[in-house]
Amino acid sequence: MTSEALAGPFQAADGDPTTAPEQKATYGKGPSLGHGGPLTTPRTSIPEAFTAQARRAPTETAVTDGRRSLTYAELDAESSALACVLVEAGVEVGDRVGVCLPRGAALIVGLLGVLKAGAVYVPLDAGYPAERLAFVVEDTGVRVVVGDALPPAVQERVRTVEVSAQPQDAGRVLPAVDADALAYVIHTSGSTGRPKGVLVAHRNVMALLAATKAEFQLGTSDVWSFFHSFAFDFSVWEIWGCLLTGGRLVVVDHWAARDPEELHATLAREKVTVLSQTPSAFSQLIRAENFQQANLAVRLLIFGGEPLDSKMLLPWLDHYPETSCRAVNMYGITETTVHCTWHTLTRADALTGTRSVGRPLPGWQLHILDEHAQPVPPGVAGEIYIGGAGVAQGYGNRPELTAQRFLPDHLTHTPGARLYRSGDLGRYTPDGHLEHLGRLDDQVKIRGHRIEPGEIRTTLLEDADVLAAVVLVRGAGTASARLDAYVVTTPDGDPGRIKRRAADRLPAHLVPGTVTAIPELPLTPNGKLDPTGLPDPTHEHTPANSPTDTDPIEAHLISIWEALLHVPVRPHDNFFEIGGNSLLASRLRNALHEAGFTSVQLRDIYRNSSLPALVELVRAGRRGVKEPS
Repeated sequence: MTSEALAGPFQAADGDPTTAPEQKATYGKGPSLGHGGPLTTPRTSIPEAFTAQARRAPTETAVTDGRRSLTYAELDAESSALACVLVEAGVEVGDRVGVCLPRGAALIVGLLGVLKAGAVYVPLDAGYPAERLAFVVEDTGVRVVVGDALPPAVQERVRTVEVSAQPQDAGRVLPAVDADALAYVIHTSGSTGRPKGVLVAHRNVMALLAATKAEFQLGTSDVWSFFHSFAFDFSVWEIWGCLLTGGRLVVVDHWAARDPEELHATLAREKVTVLSQTPSAFSQLIRAENFQQANLAVRLLIFGGEPLDSKMLLPWLDHYPETSCRAVNMYGITETTVHCTWHTLTRADALTGTRSVGRPLPGWQLHILDEHAQPVPPGVAGEIYIGGAGVAQGYGNRPELTAQRFLPDHLTHTPGARLYRSGDLGRYTPDGHLEHLGRLDDQVKIRGHRIEPGEIRTTLLEDADVLAAVVLVRGAGTASARLDAYVVTTPDGDPGRIKRRAADRLPAHLVPGTVTAIPELPLTPNGKLDPTGLPDPTHEHTPANSPTDTDPIEAHLISIWEALLHVPVRPHDNFFEIGGNSLLASRLRNALHEAGFTSVQLRDIYRNSSLPALVELVRAGRRGVKEPS
């Protein structure tokens, strides 16, 4: 291993290893079934580790967003200045501070500045509905927010601070940040309709990096992509995994994160070496037209966020064999700090379609337990319980739920240790590999987002026009996965209005693709819901002004939409209102290109998502070209 790979936050600022026992925490006693082996990590915080890294390589580029780049010294100075401003604004150690900034270098300044102030960052993705943002602000007790991208109704509740604000006392001594202190609160979907804020400490993040740094040889020559929303915990791995090991962080802009062609171009241009992807996003990347150029520098490909169909890796391996790029499948949960296991994928794995997520990380323990919370033998399925260095502190303001899910560790008998009850089904193979077999409840993951149909159902039931509701997931585990809702309504209830009101309260990934009105919920003889008795989903239509057969372009587009969405399409439908999503939009763009409509780009579909608007766009790009018959 190179000395470059060994350099990083796990050494003292002067380059000597930190060997004092009181500065380290040790987890695990040795590798065995369900145990990833021992892990020793320095007792340090994220800002302390970053500052040490900045001192080692002050002139190296830390982050770039295509418009602006910051060296480690510049990022260190700007984040320290922001931290001073926050302290002057009354932020105290342990306070929750919201961050609501667009994707860019300034976002990294904001996150690091909050941590340097001794506070806890709370991601506020400006793309979320105002009601969702208001809930997160209230749930976490946020009083100060870095950035001014909040909706006006939410902004009125807090004090906002510009990320570029300058302190009155630039020489202020910032508070020391303890490793056990909270670093961030990320909200996940909740089955009761109330999102849960997961409390994750600095030591959890530092343990994740200590567990992976040497194995993945992470170092100063690496270039990482920052692809995911900072309200999704995969971003924790991307941001801090890069900056605390001395790499260069490339912020993927809004459109490139949605357009596989632009994403591929960004990866090639910036020579990204460490790429993290959900399987759904990756499935689109390998379908990009420029993927065939095989000009990427990626040496480490990390999968996470949702189950992986390993067969999809074959086209990648054709261009980037195991000798040039290591592909790793990692199972993880927000409550246990992003990643828990790793499994290096081979061509044999891809050919056989393995379901293995590998072995626990050093310092992590994964147990398969029965309904009595007792271990089951290899080959027998049970619930996955997770212990060790990554287990979070619990849920904010949810003591009962915390007690239900974060349990005393009755297996290792380590004082103070806890096990997180995941709700996931799994089993160990005889050779010690974990197979993830799905959920024990109705929770699923769609495009990396944790989806609790119960949360969506609860939101629908809060609508005065809804008397009963059920939410189904169709195509789970595929790129075309879709949420379909069924509602029993009051006489005046309108499915279109109900869906629009739900969209005002739920993030886009939780909004049902369809809302269908039914007279009553079909039940089995035992009184339980009978999904087989539900009709095919319907969607809201606007009355057509003209028949489709008078416009060949319109008819052709309708046929493409119907092939992708598997629902009838009428002339005034909106792609995203009848079941479309980001991945299907990418497929639509590809289908349009194959049909000869090559002028249409992915961002055009987002901006012209109604059928009439897209028809006009295609027509404008096709003038002088024979239209399809």
